[in-house]
Amino acid sequence: MNRREFILSASAFSLASCVHAQKVVSTDKRHDESFAVIVSDCHICGDKKWHANDEMVKTLNQILALDPLPAKMIVMGDIAALVGLKKDYIEAKKVFKPIVDAGIEISWMMGNHDRRDVFAEVFPEWAKSSEVEGSIVHVVKMPSVDLVLLDSLDQLKKKNNHDGKVSDAQIKWLEKFGASTKRPFFVCTHHDGRQMKKFAQTAIGTSKLMRGYVHGHRHSWMLDALHDWKDGGRLVRSVGMPSAALWGDIGFVTLRDKGDHAEFKIYERDCFFPSPDFKREESWDVLRKENDGAVVKVLYK
Repeated sequence: MNRREFILSASAFSLASCVHAQKVVSTDKRHDESFAVIVSDCHICGDKKWHANDEMVKTLNQILALDPLPAKMIVMGDIAALVGLKKDYIEAKKVFKPIVDAGIEISWMMGNHDRRDVFAEVFPEWAKSSEVEGSIVHVVKMPSVDLVLLDSLDQLKKKNNHDGKVSDAQIKWLEKFGASTKRPFFVCTHHDGRQMKKFAQTAIGTSKLMRGYVHGHRHSWMLDALHDWKDGGRLVRSVGMPSAALWGDIGFVTLRDKGDHAEFKIYERDCFFPSPDFKREESWDVLRKENDGAVVKVLYK
């Protein structure tokens, strides 16, 4: 059992079995097309009382309280609790329904705890509309920037693989995209660019319009700088997302397209490890206060 599986198991052990009872509150508000929200590492469980389900509901209620509402939501992988069970995706569809009802367009990504084939059974339209066969790849267009959502799930048949990998077919597609686009874009994967260093360098090299790298997986608000050493060390900002529900930094991140740059802002509601039921440490609250409200500016040029 690896570290994350231990965390998930320890959290589950402390909770009794039964589906969560909280509900997401829907709303009627106008939408801002230059405004998106990113949630990552949801880990929704379909058959147990699981703290991540309740935390996910809290996160979505925070998002629905925003005014105006974001036009788009990116779910950056690890939708399912542990091994991508069908009941997890069915529960996720229920949990996110108020977001759909509120008119927010959801874009789904794969993480290492997901399973493409099972996901496709519950979300067939999204899987079929992928830019690359055999992967879940989409482009989310905002007024001045594109978000290229790639699939870094390196799926094994019998066990969970925490390492990330972007397939050769996706890389070829990305190279064509980078060569033809006239707009700045961010590459988004569940796994981070440090973990997939070779791919990150390839992605940066596809175009000078590749201006940012956005990822989940680490459950932490993480700021980094990647460099294109073949182009004089051109700097590309990297922004890591908190977990929306499970452990670590808990919350979501907004993305505002400002025309010549993007602003990422974290809304960190909590910080705990490995679940909110464990004895709290003062350092968790210190970290939450340091992170909450922080803004990162990423230039398009």
